[in-house]
Amino acid sequence: MRNQYLVIDIGNTNIEIGVYNQAGIVCSWRINTNLNQSKDEYYATLDSLAKSSNINLQMTKLTAIASVVPDLSRIFNNLLRRHLNTEIINVSANTPLGLTFPAKDPSFIGADLVVNAYSALHKYRTNVIICDFGTATTIQLIGNEGRFYGTVIAPGIIISSESLFNKASLLKSIQLETPKHTLGTNTKDSLLSGIITGHCLMVDSFIRRIKAEHSELSNIKVVATGGISTLLEKSLTEIDFFDKKLTLDGLYLICESHLQK
Repeated sequence: MRNQYLVIDIGNTNIEIGVYNQAGIVCSWRINTNLNQSKDEYYATLDSLAKSSNINLQMTKLTAIASVVPDLSRIFNNLLRRHLNTEIINVSANTPLGLTFPAKDPSFIGADLVVNAYSALHKYRTNVIICDFGTATTIQLIGNEGRFYGTVIAPGIIISSESLFNKASLLKSIQLETPKHTLGTNTKDSLLSGIITGHCLMVDSFIRRIKAEHSELSNIKVVATGGISTLLEKSLTEIDFFDKKLTLDGLYLICESHLQK
């Protein structure tokens, strides 16, 4: 029987959950982050999603969690211990993954950054810049030997646009979509250009500067991930790969590596 893994990426806005076996991904779900939900409420949601996909959670051998929300880390660890007989890996910069960090205390580095770094190195096997478009937009550089060079953290597209809508009373919230032109001829298109195209220009510029500052690294590939990355695909010019499952795949690879030790 193939091992079954449960992988959980807990972010400030969404929680992504995946079920894998040794052949790869079986299914995945995305739910809203809610600090007011109890562990039993979260488990009820998880159990319902699993049953709708014909997944038996009791078969889970190993669970890997990447979380940037400490309160939810505790909730999910508690619900897993209560409801499932599974070993749990809480990934952090201190998890032995073969990554090296320039800081004496790398604990400030988010678990999502750590997992993305591990995933990109194992999937693409080269120096890599990783752009993760979530609540925040992060851009990090990882050397092919596992060295973490550093990261850029900027406000994400959704949080930036919501701030704009809240502060400017004449602007109404709009559905985010890829703009057709750089110059808008109405309020909606002008906003889309400023929000979407502007964000992409920022990211492309950071990528070019990072490559220039680290010209000693050859063959740097650029990977984009995150729930909103597909919205930006036509506007970004410096991306080599769009990989929406980068984080979940990284947690799966960590599970596989853990069981092989």
